[in-house]
Amino acid sequence: MALKPKRVLLALVGLYCLYLAGGLALASQAVIDRVYFFPGFAIKRPIADESGFSPDGPVVHYQPDGTALSRRIIPSPSGGTVQTDTLRHASDSLTCFVQETNFTFRFPRHTFLSTEPNEYPAPARMLVVSDIEGNFKGLQQLLTGAGVMDKQARWRFGTGHLVFVGDMFDRGLQVTECLWLLYKLEQEAAQIGGKVHFILGNHEVMNLTGHTKYLCHKYRKNADSLRMDYARWYAPDTELGRWLRTKNVMERIGPTLFVHGGISPEVAALRLPLRQLNELTRRSIDSPKPTGRTDAELLVRNPKLSPDWYRGIAQEEAPAAHVAAVLRQYGATRMVIAHTPVEEITPLYNGQVIAIDLPHQEHVKEDFMQALWVEGGRFSVVDNLGRKQAL
Repeated sequence: MALKPKRVLLALVGLYCLYLAGGLALASQAVIDRVYFFPGFAIKRPIADESGFSPDGPVVHYQPDGTALSRRIIPSPSGGTVQTDTLRHASDSLTCFVQETNFTFRFPRHTFLSTEPNEYPAPARMLVVSDIEGNFKGLQQLLTGAGVMDKQARWRFGTGHLVFVGDMFDRGLQVTECLWLLYKLEQEAAQIGGKVHFILGNHEVMNLTGHTKYLCHKYRKNADSLRMDYARWYAPDTELGRWLRTKNVMERIGPTLFVHGGISPEVAALRLPLRQLNELTRRSIDSPKPTGRTDAELLVRNPKLSPDWYRGIAQEEAPAAHVAAVLRQYGATRMVIAHTPVEEITPLYNGQVIAIDLPHQEHVKEDFMQALWVEGGRFSVVDNLGRKQAL
């Protein structure tokens, strides 16, 4: 006797729920790293955090008289020592030590635009990566292997563009060092016609607005030792805080739209140009709590619908017509998104969307990193040995 379709459907739903419940239980016990809720898409498990006081910084905080204090924790036989320097001249250099790789790099502070442009012409080549989450070793391997920088962390990508599509913060232990590396490369790239793009992800916005749910213990311990509350590390009167507040939540580079999460139908319905959408996001970072915000400001900061959070496109819940309309609205032919984990760089919507949030923390344990490579309008996957494979 044939089974009724309703019973089959109920049985499948029951099996799916059982699979999810079992997967989440295993993830909570650290037996597995992620649970796939749909082929190619996963939920990350919380990473066990046993971190504590360790080398970090510098945290550069400006004083009313125009000088700046640089606070950092440097290695010592006891584990670390706090060092504070006064920076009196714009040419005074900063030093960053990366404990994980025993690597040190120096760089000057540099001037930057009050806000980044919203659109750029397409360069000859781009390296595109996201969701590094404080993984300096993986980032260093990838940028060196792909030819973006040399082993001394000096820009070697010529007029190429490095595009970071959000989420440098949280989960990892070298967030500060990763930020300073991109800050350093940004200046070096600009001097020879290259460019470093930093698209704000939801974890950037969270940290800039005081939401530290995913912050590792290391940073709370280090903040106590530096006598500088973590909430002030990226305040408007710090160097990295100023720098991050110049960044966009979405940019178009040539025919490609870059956004951390995606564009929801609700945000698209506002018909906001890129400039206004980016301005609303930046304004919300330091604006008062929701009271007093306009409807548009509330919408672009809604965690389920904002460009840095929305998952509907990554999960292919949004209609294809919506994706096509968003691309037309912003003069693009394709979109690169991050935020929602995928096992490999994945084309969606017949190649109109590319999802790039890879499991970097797992890959780096195997000395393996990947990112998206764009050259001559064609997409490839490149690894930390410089090997490319057409997408």
